[in-house]
Amino acid sequence: MSYIVPDEELLQTRTKKFLKRIFVMRQLGTILCFFPIFSVLRDMHYESSYFILLTVNAFVWPSFAYLISQRSDDPVKTEQTSLIVDTMFGGAWIGVMGLSPMPSFIILAVFIADRYAAGGWKLLAPSILGFTVSLIGVWLLVGMPLTFTFSPHTVWLTIPLATLYLIALSILSRKLSTNLSQKNRQFERIALMDPRLHIPNRRLFEQRLASTFVQIQRGNSTAHLMLIDVDHFKDINDTYGHEMGDYVLIELSNILRESIQSKDIPARFGGDELAVIVMDSSSQEIMQLSQTILDKVRHFRLPSNSNFRMSISIGISSAAAAGSTTDWLKMADQALYEVKRQGRDGVQYICEMS
Repeated sequence: MSYIVPDEELLQTRTKKFLKRIFVMRQLGTILCFFPIFSVLRDMHYESSYFILLTVNAFVWPSFAYLISQRSDDPVKTEQTSLIVDTMFGGAWIGVMGLSPMPSFIILAVFIADRYAAGGWKLLAPSILGFTVSLIGVWLLVGMPLTFTFSPHTVWLTIPLATLYLIALSILSRKLSTNLSQKNRQFERIALMDPRLHIPNRRLFEQRLASTFVQIQRGNSTAHLMLIDVDHFKDINDTYGHEMGDYVLIELSNILRESIQSKDIPARFGGDELAVIVMDSSSQEIMQLSQTILDKVRHFRLPSNSNFRMSISIGISSAAAAGSTTDWLKMADQALYEVKRQGRDGVQYICEMS
């Protein structure tokens, strides 16, 4: 059984995914930062309390931040604040390291890339401010040390941060970009489909009509255009209600899809008028198809009223006889008008411009 997820539930699902994604990247980043910072602090002979703070920052803070965001009334805003706090921690450790260039520049580059990817300049600007204030404040607090040399093991321990985290960030960005493209395609497809009849709307139909006509002009295939109008549709709405009128159109759409081939293109042309582009059919085959559709519609009954009767009028034109898509459409419309003029419930085929 299919169902529609409420907007609130969908929002909660997306928020949970966002928080989990940030947690994974934060945990990866703090672990990769831990080792080069640890190496520099050891070379600078800091006391054990600094190593304890570093360990808490690397292995406890990510889970704590994740927990705070989960329990917040505004998880996204809370997480954005936590991202700024992350950069302040980074600035503080660079100050403690005495601006040691090897890990410091890499950490700064990682923060800039990550924050800009996460929230653009709106998130990056306060992050840089927090980073700068924290760096200067802690650096002054620990006595303004300067460490411009670094050991080989510090270099080796910094390499994973410079590679693995940026690779992970690229993979994440690519995944998000792909998901966004898929969503955009889904929205575009939805925008081009009739939501009730589940067939293309007029906008998409006109695109297909134009592309099909170009294909026909190249001599690759043949095509016919069918315009279908429900006879006395206003009377159906007035007698049975608009909901029943919609039901009639849905059933007519189902009849069309059952009758045509997979390469044919049905669409809602407007109001109670439907259309079909029928590919690679002869004049005899298109007339047989039209008769099949007419017969199915004549046998259609409403579930609540077995006395209900319904008929349609069909106008057909050949693309081969048209000079443009406008002519092709005009010919089908003329054929449909002729059926109505003759009393409806029939089909008319026009093979040349009048």
